[in-house]
Amino acid sequence: MNSLKLKIPPVIVVALVLALMKVISLFTPASEWLVSLPSGLPLLFVAIGAFVAVSGVVEFRRHKTTVNPMLTTEATALVSGGIYKITRNPMYLGMLLALVGGIFYWANLFTALGCLAFVLYMNRFQIEPEEEYLTGQFPDAFTEYMTKVRRWI
Repeated sequence: MNSLKLKIPPVIVVALVLALMKVISLFTPASEWLVSLPSGLPLLFVAIGAFVAVSGVVEFRRHKTTVNPMLTTEATALVSGGIYKITRNPMYLGMLLALVGGIFYWANLFTALGCLAFVLYMNRFQIEPEEEYLTGQFPDAFTEYMTKVRRWI
């Protein structure tokens, strides 16, 4: 399974999870209480997710370090300001929030399994390898940062 580490770009993972959520919604019943929620809720989650993710990109650009999640070895700075004071992974959190919007869009609680799959995959094959690299690159600073700021929220 280590062969999957840092191999699939997170945006592709999001696309695959969205496809999975769509398939789940086709074969499982809608959740009535989700159907009754405001129709703008999916868009709200996508918008909040986009804001959180873009905030992370802005901080990376400000520190002139790579935003490419496949090139962790090109990280030149430990970014811990701005949105990174709240979450260590705002770009991935933003993607997750957009996926949560999918739960409301399809009004199907079973689609939350896609969100769970996203978190599990990202933790194991994207975030943990990134953390290993950052711990080696910025041993004291990143270790201290991990004690202060949670991985997701």
